[in-house]
Amino acid sequence: MPNEYYDVIIVGGGTGGLNLAALLSHAGKKVLVLERSGEEGLGGRAASATLNGSAVDNGIKGLIMAGTQDEVFRRIGKEIPENVCEWTNSGQVYMDGQWRKLDDMIQESPNEFIRVYKQTAVDLTYEQLEELEDISIEKFVTDNTDDQNVIDFFRYLGWLFGGTLPIPTDYSAGSLFYSIKKQVDTNGFMPSQSYWVKGGTGAIATRLIESIKENGGEIRTNTPVSRIVIENGRAIGVEIEEGPKVIPTQFRDTTLFEAPVVVSAVAIWDIFNILSKDDLSPWYAERLEYTHRRTLNLATLTYELDKEGLWDHTGQRWAQKGPVSGKPWCASSLRYSEDKNRYQASFWMQLGWWEKPNYFQMNDASHKTALKKLFEDWEADVKILFPQVVENALWKIRAFGPATIMEAPGNVGSKLIDIEAEGIEGLYLVGERTSAAKIMGVYGSAQTALKAFDLIVDKYPVK
Repeated sequence: MPNEYYDVIIVGGGTGGLNLAALLSHAGKKVLVLERSGEEGLGGRAASATLNGSAVDNGIKGLIMAGTQDEVFRRIGKEIPENVCEWTNSGQVYMDGQWRKLDDMIQESPNEFIRVYKQTAVDLTYEQLEELEDISIEKFVTDNTDDQNVIDFFRYLGWLFGGTLPIPTDYSAGSLFYSIKKQVDTNGFMPSQSYWVKGGTGAIATRLIESIKENGGEIRTNTPVSRIVIENGRAIGVEIEEGPKVIPTQFRDTTLFEAPVVVSAVAIWDIFNILSKDDLSPWYAERLEYTHRRTLNLATLTYELDKEGLWDHTGQRWAQKGPVSGKPWCASSLRYSEDKNRYQASFWMQLGWWEKPNYFQMNDASHKTALKKLFEDWEADVKILFPQVVENALWKIRAFGPATIMEAPGNVGSKLIDIEAEGIEGLYLVGERTSAAKIMGVYGSAQTALKAFDLIVDKYPVK
């Protein structure tokens, strides 16, 4: 088979890869996106499926309204999907055996909240916030106040953003305040809600795919990349294995797809599936190795309901410590159904790479056992605190998978890898956990894609 030639080859059809492909194809580049899964995998961790007329996200996806994804859509001439979030930050926290309203906590200590929370986010510059990157939220708040309401509120924010208990390795204060400040600058007010995408988060990928195809870009699914080909310190393309496997141990021939620019848009923990350490400087390979296993794992429980009054839609719920599981988790409602009378109660829990179960060790029977017990104990929490949800659910889905690289002190900002791969010309790394991504999730992926686009078209202008 003759080699195929492109301006840019993007490996990975998650939101980072699709955002960049949409921007580049709209600018006139001949772009190829290669995705190892089927079409259902486009969007990656932000993909959605449909069950009985309701969108079901691949994990919880309340997005941070920081303007970056909106900017991608503006540049490619697409409308961003509608936000179906109804609540503001009038949530509640379950602690010491009872529910407390976040609003009450704020109203009991208004001056301290303004001083420690609002003034930090609004008054400090982005450069000053960088100085907080290697300080945990727990240290930041306890160094700045002894007001327990403020401390508990920051623990809620730290868990909500970073998914960890308030321990020495918890969420970066710099990352938290950057996200808050970016939302203030984008929207003109302190953040009060997230962005739940009408039709599920996968609707973002759908419009990006439309744009790519409308502008001559190509997307190939069910096409795993064997490796990114590096010659003399330059990326020259990717190798694709030819034909189906007849036997499991078959070694197949490969075809080279050539391009002067190759982008790895796979999750950082999958990068060595397509990039050989032998092509990298030892120190750089070690840096990638360190980063790519600092993952948070995400467990979700989703219940579909069709009766109002079974859930209070005014805000999120955070259990600081589940009565049976002993673990922290959050919950919210989503209106994802085509039937306006139906909605979802969605619960999510994040776990560190040091805990069982760990998604990357699920071949180990002990991790399978730990996952089974986790869901059993967690569902017992839900049955105690929200019995009406369990009793009236039309269906339930349990899910478990990788969430993101943990934004802990020492693992954010300048400590992360750059978009331009060190020592390899024409190789770019796109995803939510590069130094260009100051925001987590989909909006972080969009932020990285925008930066990568600028770098690529500057170095490789559209002819």
